[in-house]
Amino acid sequence: MSQENVEIVRELWDAYSRGDFDHVLALNDPQVVHVTLEEGAVYGSDAVHQNFERWKETWEDLEDTVEEVIGVGDKVFVVARIRGRGRASGVEVEGRFFEVYTLRNRKVVRYEEFREKAAALEAAGLSEQDAHANS
Repeated sequence: MSQENVEIVRELWDAYSRGDFDHVLALNDPQVVHVTLEEGAVYGSDAVHQNFERWKETWEDLEDTVEEVIGVGDKVFVVARIRGRGRASGVEVEGRFFEVYTLRNRKVVRYEEFREKAAALEAAGLSEQDAHANS
């Protein structure tokens, strides 16, 4: 199940990077919960879609790349890198953030964003050693 969940999350990221929000939402449970760094929790497909739209509108030349994906049970840990320029400020930003996806019945039911890798690993039920072993 873990590998299948990894593939679903990779598919979700690929669709997101292409701007294919319909496909992203198709991989989510309709009652999905997305816990964002900026806004806290948003609930349901419509709110998640609106959050994605706001995020994309904030940036010019946005690049987001998945650097690492580890599946464990019903959870998937992701390390992602973003690079872009703020549309309003013109400031170039590059950074790394961490996400934990929870899947049930081949659908994402929850994903949480973290600034700190250790917190994300803990939420996924992993240790730093587990992450190194899977790299």
